[in-house]
Amino acid sequence: MKYVIILAVGVAIGYGYGFNDAQVNRKNVVSRIVDRVGGSNRDEFTNDIDDRMDKAARADRSGR
Repeated sequence: MKYVIILAVGVAIGYGYGFNDAQVNRKNVVSRIVDRVGGSNRDEFTNDIDDRMDKAARADRSGR
């Protein structure tokens, strides 16, 4: 029975937070958190294989 009460309280708090957050922000809270993860160096770690090969070729030509 205590698990049901804890779950109900958690749902009520989560719903209240989510509703208030949705009134203030256009993006949901999960999207905003994911946008913050990685910070300023996110652009340094791309999965674009063509870009990575071009960078490797430029580094090879420069004698590095």
